[in-house]
Amino acid sequence: MERKIIRHLLATALIITCTVNSFAQVRIGSPYSRYGIGDLTKDNSPFFVSMGGTSFGIRSSGFVNHSNPASYTSFDTTSFVFEGGVYTQSSTLKTVSASQKSNYSSIGSVLFGFPISKRIKASFGLIPFSSVGYKIGENKTLTIYPDSITHVNNIYDGSGGINKAYIGFGYYVTNNLSIGVNADYLFGTIRRNSTSNYPDLLYANSYRQTTSIKFSDFNFNFGLQYVANFKKNQHLTLGFVYTPAMNIKASSDTVANMVSSSDPETIMYPISQSSSPKGKIGMPKSIGGGFALEKDDKWLIAADVYWQNWAKLNMFGKEDSLKNSLRASLGVQITPNATDYNNYFKRVKYRFGVAYSKSYLQLRGRQLSDFGISFGAGFPVRKSQTDISKGMVNVGIEIGQRGTTDLSLIKEDYIRFTLSMSIYDFWFRKQKYY
Repeated sequence: MERKIIRHLLATALIITCTVNSFAQVRIGSPYSRYGIGDLTKDNSPFFVSMGGTSFGIRSSGFVNHSNPASYTSFDTTSFVFEGGVYTQSSTLKTVSASQKSNYSSIGSVLFGFPISKRIKASFGLIPFSSVGYKIGENKTLTIYPDSITHVNNIYDGSGGINKAYIGFGYYVTNNLSIGVNADYLFGTIRRNSTSNYPDLLYANSYRQTTSIKFSDFNFNFGLQYVANFKKNQHLTLGFVYTPAMNIKASSDTVANMVSSSDPETIMYPISQSSSPKGKIGMPKSIGGGFALEKDDKWLIAADVYWQNWAKLNMFGKEDSLKNSLRASLGVQITPNATDYNNYFKRVKYRFGVAYSKSYLQLRGRQLSDFGISFGAGFPVRKSQTDISKGMVNVGIEIGQRGTTDLSLIKEDYIRFTLSMSIYDFWFRKQKYY
């Protein structure tokens, strides 16, 4: 048994190391990631993707719901839960006159859940928090003398993002009431470049300015779940989450260079470099609530509402022109017959969802909205009722649209595919052989 636990811990360390490297390499392709702290990453767990992102009232012993730490109390007292997944997204960016496609893939999350005592359960993991990846061109005419003009090609590009490593605890206050807290460590670097090329000037080099913002600090969020039990294995769970406004430590460095007009990464000679003292980035307060009505191994109906106070975001003492965001979602899960071992597809969990949100971006007086529909399934891998270890392969697909082509803005049509494997294993129970 001790060897089994050691193997789990060694595998955990290896997975987290590989995941950190993968997150550092991810690039997305959305011009909207140019603003704020980037494109806020949606939950990449296929279960929640296929449920429209609904999560606050959901609890299960077979997977990790890091959105509400109070849900950790649903873990069995002798079990260990692991969940790891990947995701890919295909987007089509459209204006009134043109369109462009982009694709990217990444590791979605690595999550672990386990018991500490009968009343205290814990979880830790690594997930992306925000991503930046864009490249935008702009052509301008510049007057250099009263009777002479030249053209300037400006290119704006960005990369990087913020990752979140967390450890959380859930506590049974009573048999029906649970509370929880996550300690989140936010870290990462966002790089924004601005390059100016002068195609009309034969011997002119290009001007390039790079600003790097590094994040490194802790944040906390809290959760609560209350379970009301009814007859015939039916339960109603009410869930609430709260994240207080906090200041995250950050630093900013800006470097300006003259670079080769054919290769912006080749520095011809430096111009200036400035570093700001370590400052603060004010992260917003957020409040969410939801419910989940469930009949064991039959059906689940859940809904959420989530509000974030992004209008108060400030970076190094300067407020950004962001708006408060609001999201509403609804999800349904149906299991035809969880105990029918003669018909596999009756044991599959089928999921559907819908979500609508007002994002924190307001451009040209229009607050951008995001609407998506989703579906997916959970495929059990346990062969029979006598198996001790069990797991599930989860698939989630979301089809959505963000933005608009009105006011010369960009509309983004996207399809997001997520895949994960959740493993539910007993630590302190001997295998039986027949």
